[in-house]
Formats: sequence, structure tokens, C-alpha cells
Amino acid sequence: MSVFLFNGQEVTANGSAIDLNSRSYRYGDGFFESMKLSEGRLQHALYHQERINKSLLLLQMSVPESFANATIEEVVELFCKQKGIENARVRATFLREADGFYQPKNQITQSVIEITEIEYSGYPLNHEGYILGNYKELTKNGNFTSTLKTTSALIYVLAGIYAKQNELDECVIYNDLGNVCEGISSNIFMVSREFIITPPISEYCVDGVMRKVVIQIAESYGYQVREVPITEIDLSAADEIFFTSATRGIQWV
Repeated sequence: MSVFLFNGQEVTANGSAIDLNSRSYRYGDGFFESMKLSEGRLQHALYHQERINKSLLLLQMSVPESFANATIEEVVELFCKQKGIENARVRATFLREADGFYQPKNQITQSVIEITEIEYSGYPLNHEGYILGNYKELTKNGNFTSTLKTTSALIYVLAGIYAKQNELDECVIYNDLGNVCEGISSNIFMVSREFIITPPISEYCVDGVMRKVVIQIAESYGYQVREVPITEIDLSAADEIFFTSATRGIQWV
């Protein structure tokens, strides 16, 4: 069961927090951030806050009133402490709410935080490796919104449908240059000889929080990490492949 905070106030999932005239409904005008609460602490909160701030700036959205004097870490942890929630998946969505068609009349932003309680803490490793496929019906275009997690997510939805239809656990999404970009909801890494390799942000992949964490930890342990373009041939010749996400950690193929 999930609970929701709409602009800092608890609401029900089927409440009237967002009406059908909203820009989020009409145009997908917003972005979201997926996070994990483990043992009452929001994991990698600073990185999540940095990406929220960056997204608000790039999409020219104002800071919601509920975050005027508080960070995402403070809002989520305080609410979960009051509710006795220790472990949860957290999704914070930021929506521009203004009159106007494609041209909004102001930059007022609302927030919806969905908190779904889970039983486990930390990042359990998958027992069985992912079955991986390629999704090529659409490619990811390159612009400054490509690295953000916007609410206009059709390519990931269609890739997810493709994966289900073909009994796959994950799909590789490619950019318009034909290079490996990312997974359906995660960043991709491969191991080749002594190198850990992942596409650079310039390849249009989402600037993932767990991607940053894994790179930093790998380098601190002495591994050689390279951020270079990856082709389909490179991927097929890799010694190992794994995916990273802020909610699942590392998932191996």
C-alpha cells in the first residue's frame, strides 16, 4: 500500500489532488525522482536533492512551497518517522501547474510524493541473472532533457511492453547514434577485461544517482572505470553486464 503527500499534505490515491486540466495530464509537463528509504534513512539523499534542483532549473520550474524550507530528505524522513515506516520505495513527482496551453502563464510547481512500504532494507542482489534483450523500435534523442527523468516517458513504457511480450527482464535502449544508452529504468555497465565501462552522459543516458555511487565506489576500490560510448558489438563481447538504479541497487545479467 502506498501513501501520498501532495504539496506536503497526505491524500488518498484516488483523491482529487490533480485535476484533468493540469499541465501534467495534458502535456506531461514535469519530472520525477525515484529513491529508497532504508532503515528510516533516505539513501544518497544529497545526490537526489542535487538532481531535483538541476531538473527544476533546466525545466524552468519554481521550487514548490512544501520544499521552500526543507529538503527532500527532511520531508520524507519526518513523514515516515511519524508513520512508523522504515523501508520504502519513494517517488517524488514535480508538476508545473499553470494556465495556458504549450506556453504556461507562470512556473508554479506542485509536488506529489508516493511512499510505498517494503519489507527489506538495503539493496538485495538478484538471485537469478536478468534475461536481456534489445529494444530498437524507438531510439533516445539527444537534448538537455535526455538526462532528466521527465514524466514524458513513452520510450520506457514501450520498451517495458516489448520486454514483457518477449519474456525479458530488461532491455537495452539505444540512442539516435546507434550506441548503447541505458535500460528501461536503469543505467547500464559492462565489464571488459580489467575495465568497468558505462556510457557517458553525452550518450543521452539518465544521469542516475546509483550510477554515480557505483562509479565512486568502484574507483575507491581501485577498479578502472571508463565512461565511453558502447556499441552493440561491445556489449555482446562483454565479460559481465549489470544495471544500476536508486531503488534496486545493482542487478546482474
